[in-house]
Amino acid sequence: MPRITGPSIAEHVASQEAAVVDAARRLFSERGVAAVSLGDIAAEVGLRRTSLYRYFPTKAHILERWFDLEMDPLVDRSREVVAGAAPAAETLKAWLDVQLDFFTDGAHRALMEAAAASEEMPPDVVEHFGRRHRELYATLDGVLLSGGAETAEVRRVRALMIAGLVRSAAELVSGGEDDADVRRELHRGAAAIAGL
Repeated sequence: MPRITGPSIAEHVASQEAAVVDAARRLFSERGVAAVSLGDIAAEVGLRRTSLYRYFPTKAHILERWFDLEMDPLVDRSREVVAGAAPAAETLKAWLDVQLDFFTDGAHRALMEAAAASEEMPPDVVEHFGRRHRELYATLDGVLLSGGAETAEVRRVRALMIAGLVRSAAELVSGGEDDADVRRELHRGAAAIAGL
């Protein structure tokens, strides 16, 4: 029977999952995703490969957990920003700044590079990524409603367009463009899409 290293089974599982994700991050950045096996990750953590499968059946599922560890605080912060009493235009700017800071952060870029280099993702992981992105974009709902997007479909389309602007802005900043210039244009373009 495996030894439980935490005060409870849930805490033990969380600790093991965090150790696996940390090891995978290191190994992926050192060698690349394709060159790292689940056995390599298990050895790095001190687990048998069969024990690792209990936590993560594939590297894609490790990426999924890593994604959640990044996404949870981003969704929480995005909700906080839109819950304030600021006017819709100011709320949108604050929301955009949170997103751009996240997308240009080195840890998030490492995750995106690892996901892009990963072999084909299982459908459940792809669906999970999509669901979490929809959860993030839904935080903009009230702002978009303020801008006149009365139907859920129009709000969804506008949120996706704004998300595309954020991704493009992050690429520009990461590529060396001036952060202040990019933010100013991101704010302007997103406000136009939002109707603010």
